[in-house]
Amino acid sequence: MGKGYLGVMLDCSRNSVMSVEEAKRFILALKKMGYNCLQLYTEDTYEIAGEPQFGYHRGKYAKAELKELDAFAKQNGVELMPCIQTLAHLNQIFRYRKYQNINDTDDILLADDERTYELIEKMIATCAECFSSRNIHIGMDEAFMIGRGKYYDLHGARNRFNLLLSHLSRVTEIVAKYGFKPMMWS
Repeated sequence: MGKGYLGVMLDCSRNSVMSVEEAKRFILALKKMGYNCLQLYTEDTYEIAGEPQFGYHRGKYAKAELKELDAFAKQNGVELMPCIQTLAHLNQIFRYRKYQNINDTDDILLADDERTYELIEKMIATCAECFSSRNIHIGMDEAFMIGRGKYYDLHGARNRFNLLLSHLSRVTEIVAKYGFKPMMWS
């Protein structure tokens, strides 16, 4: 992340997102406590052009709202950092037929499928448009069943660690294209 970071992660993926005004109050409280970073955790709760099911009936931040929050945070010395998911924890989108073709199993995206990387690129492009931070948290956690669903049906058995590394490599290429420095869960 960088030297001198003191931050928190705000989960805006369960139930509904925090209102813009409440998020601004939260940023001001962080500033008063000496924090300088807020990771905004959004699984599918942010607007992506051409992806109306993202956050559908769950609440989501519009691009304009993210830009407003980013500017407010920056003005108050707090880095607003996107924290998204690029592998698992996307169970909400798989309720829709449009995304079922890129669902490996459970809440996991289908690795090594170009449609998956097209969606991830849209996610990253949205973050690049809405956040001034060039740090991004790409998630990648708890994909315990990667390669054991549709991936297995299409490609057979593969070393899952190598599959994860291959996926991570593709995601980091996309992230770099937009000038981000990624971090992920262990």
